[in-house]
Amino acid sequence: MSRDDRPIRDTIAIEEVTVSNMWEIAAIVEVLERKDLCTKQDLYDIITEFRCKNLRAKIPETAFLEPIPPHRD
Repeated sequence: MSRDDRPIRDTIAIEEVTVSNMWEIAAIVEVLERKDLCTKQDLYDIITEFRCKNLRAKIPETAFLEPIPPHRD
């Protein structure tokens, strides 16, 4: 397939992709929590651990101002 034969794709803004990924991750977290497989705090702790191991992934201290409150039904 030559370069000219490739189908034309719509372009998408990085912000749109970022928001889409955010909603997909939020849905996965919600499913895990509803099935009592983990809590949001468990996930926060794992993310913090991963970020400590990967210094390039550091986030500002202000990203999470307080612990995540427990899920209420």
